Amino acid sequence: MEKIIKEKIINLINLLNKHSYKYYVEDKAEISDTEYDFLYKELEKLESEYPEYIFKNSPTQRVGDIVLDEFEKVIHTKPMLSLSNTFSNTELINFDKRIKKKLEINGDVEYICELKIDGLAVNLEYQNGMLLKASTRGDGNIGENITENIKTIFSLPKELTETVDIQVRGEVYLPKKSFEVLNLTRKEKNEEPFANPRNAAAGSIRQLDSRISAERKLSIFIYGIVSSDNETQELSLLEVEKLGMPINKNYKVCVGIDKVLKYITHWEKKKDTLPYEIDGIVIKVNHIKYQNILGATQKTPKWATAFKFPEEEISTRILDVEFSVGRTGIITPVALLEPVEISGSVISKASLHNKDVINDLDIYIGDIVTIKKAGEIIPKVIRTIPELRTISNKKFEFPKKCPSCSSELINKKDDTFVRCINLNCKEKNIRKIYHFARRDAMNIDGLGEKIVVNLVENDIISTITDLYSIDKSRLLKLERMGEKSANKLLKSIEDSKDVTLDRLIYSLGILNVGKSTAKILANKYQNLESFSEAKLEELLELEDIGFITAQSILEYLGADENKNLIKNIISFGINPKTKINEFKQKSIFNNKIVVLTGKLENLTRNQAKEYLESYGAKISSSISGHTDFLICGSKAGSKLKKARELNIKIIYEDELLNIMKIK
Repeated sequence: MEKIIKEKIINLINLLNKHSYKYYVEDKAEISDTEYDFLYKELEKLESEYPEYIFKNSPTQRVGDIVLDEFEKVIHTKPMLSLSNTFSNTELINFDKRIKKKLEINGDVEYICELKIDGLAVNLEYQNGMLLKASTRGDGNIGENITENIKTIFSLPKELTETVDIQVRGEVYLPKKSFEVLNLTRKEKNEEPFANPRNAAAGSIRQLDSRISAERKLSIFIYGIVSSDNETQELSLLEVEKLGMPINKNYKVCVGIDKVLKYITHWEKKKDTLPYEIDGIVIKVNHIKYQNILGATQKTPKWATAFKFPEEEISTRILDVEFSVGRTGIITPVALLEPVEISGSVISKASLHNKDVINDLDIYIGDIVTIKKAGEIIPKVIRTIPELRTISNKKFEFPKKCPSCSSELINKKDDTFVRCINLNCKEKNIRKIYHFARRDAMNIDGLGEKIVVNLVENDIISTITDLYSIDKSRLLKLERMGEKSANKLLKSIEDSKDVTLDRLIYSLGILNVGKSTAKILANKYQNLESFSEAKLEELLELEDIGFITAQSILEYLGADENKNLIKNIISFGINPKTKINEFKQKSIFNNKIVVLTGKLENLTRNQAKEYLESYGAKISSSISGHTDFLICGSKAGSKLKKARELNIKIIYEDELLNIMKIK
């Protein structure tokens, strides 16, 4: 066991040192800050449990990184420490508790909150009010002399308003506009663009030729005085400002941790409105005397911390892999994770998609992996960190049998998915029934996933067709199913018979047939019988239907179980017919690309989309030169401006209501 622990620690040290070098020296970050911090905390935890394996080259034993040889070395009169990081409200509340305990304060502590600028920390020395020397953090004790490059920053005075001797610290950053211009220029020169403004700022300030630094249009905020005589951090900021140096005026003094949390929430929502990048909030005890009492560790001040905003990518560990069976029989592997917070929610599972993805990722149980929020909904594993793999990690193997029904799984030669083809697979049928009953399909109110599972588990139904012959007396025997609920469910099932043809086609759950494709098919075939006899040539003639989708449709319609399903659906009186709408043919929206923007007062966005699509419109989410109409509600923004620039026809809500004749 100790051999494995030692191996883990050495692997972590090597990996962190590699990425630290990339970040601090080459200014080319290969992983996100959150990933780095996750690995760093993992190392700290292991070193605290096994102090005999704390090595001299561990990143926990130093503040910054190595100093480049090209610059003159500068010894800091007072070390430039790093800030500890917090990633959740809970961690920040614990930070507050430690402060109160150390200071023996029962009430609220006064903090000052400042935006955490994503740039490069520097130390500046002024003598008799004149800029004498500027240096980088370096390893915390020794930095690099960057005086000539710092002088190129227009917002920083070379001479202060008073002839004082003062040493200050600040953050050099690259404004968003400067970053965009810089990368555009590099692209024109066929040079590799910078990954982010922080890398660009670091690369710019550490140029041996100060003319290059000057071209980059850097900026700076001063955030503190070294060895200040002021009573508070706020007074230090005001002194710096009075001397003519730039400070970030978005700071706020907050009495109590609750107000700190409100400040964080405010800027997490508003950060994108700033002309520069921030990656969190710095929280400091405001009173200098309390800062002195609290002191510092070798690396970090105990009176301050940085709250890092959650990133879309974060690292955690795979504990195991489980499998789900979809309505088409696709077996989807799902990673079970050590719980981690991302984008405001705690994540304990992430999709691994299919067998090929798992092979490409080279997944082992116990691996440290990076996950990403996909479309703000379902997280997915995007990469592993194999350098941290030990002999205890087990190679993942895809199952050969269905996790639901134990049938042999099928993996066709050109199919990336592994499937269960058993017609009686319970989990597959549950998924089919649930999809069939969805609001945007047959809209059977009250038939959610839990109810479907309950009905199947109690052998009341096993397939879609069983829904239309449910025995009420059996329903009433279910736990928490009373007379009222049973009647409501049965009525909703009966009402579903009046569904439109496009919804019915969508509800069948045909692979690659979404709602838009279902509408195209409904308009073409006009009834279920005609659709069930579709031919390849006909399907390929339809707009937006390619060979793969056409093949999926024909495979579905050719299967005996689906032929029987369609036959049974028709026998239950569910056979909607779609007539060609003559008005649609004449409508100004027919075959036109339409975009919606702003708030509609008399319609919901979905109602407007349904109306427009019923008149043949193709709804798009973005404005382009191909857009034909913009439907505009109140409080419209950039889309309205772009539509005017492109001379796109704008239709306001009142006009739309008149056109639709629904006012």
